Amino acid sequence: MLLIPLSTGPVTAVALVFLMALAGFTVNPVVTALAVRFAGDAPTLTSVLTTSAYNTGIAAGSALAGTALDSSLGLTGPALVGALSATLTLLPLIALTGTRRPARIVTQRTTPAPAPDGATAPVPSRH
Repeated sequence: MLLIPLSTGPVTAVALVFLMALAGFTVNPVVTALAVRFAGDAPTLTSVLTTSAYNTGIAAGSALAGTALDSSLGLTGPALVGALSATLTLLPLIALTGTRRPARIVTQRTTPAPAPDGATAPVPSRH
């Protein structure tokens, strides 16, 4: 809790909140990209689920921080909840970045597949 004494002034508190928001906005796309990489044939579903998880985490974190604020911890309660949730968020991220798997790009073919060697492609009829 080295940064708690820094947040007593209004200018440093605003700067720390800005840095926290900057870190939060940069982590979400990275985690979504990592999840989509491991999604296989369902990248859209994975992207939706990670976004839902972010929103659920925001709601749960706000509720836990509010409860911690009302507890005997007082003003340090929300900071402890934030530190704990940041630690729990980094554990799966570290686990995902530790495994290497080749990226798989799923696309839809828009042109006909080439004919195998020795075979002729069917000629479209002109009726």
